[in-house]
Amino acid sequence: MNEELTKEVLEAMKKCSGSDCAVCDAYNYCNGTSRDIVIEALAATLLEERAKPKVWDGAPEDAIQAQITWFTENGGFTSIKTYTRELPKTRARQIAEKEGHRLAEIHGWNAAGKELVTNAMESAINKYAEELGEK
Repeated sequence: MNEELTKEVLEAMKKCSGSDCAVCDAYNYCNGTSRDIVIEALAATLLEERAKPKVWDGAPEDAIQAQITWFTENGGFTSIKTYTRELPKTRARQIAEKEGHRLAEIHGWNAAGKELVTNAMESAINKYAEELGEK
């Protein structure tokens, strides 16, 4: 099923208006029939894709890099690929960046000053949250 869902077919389905089916790139896939059939096929394909193991499955929360190594059946090395991800920002960091950048704009600070203020604000927010948790 996945072989048939090329980028062109998916783009044609996205633009589908229900008319001009004969010239549509997705026509051989859906045969101009009901959109329900197409939706069922897409849902099945999405479920198949979700069931496949992903690079970050089982990784520690703070991991930012993963390396995948491929080997042949007889154990010979074929290639390696490195994946990098950006960790989600904490709520404290989001607030600090928003307010720090606002202050930096008001005062005309450069990038280094903006980062210094942002880090200080994040530290203060985290310390305050820690103190609230102790009470």
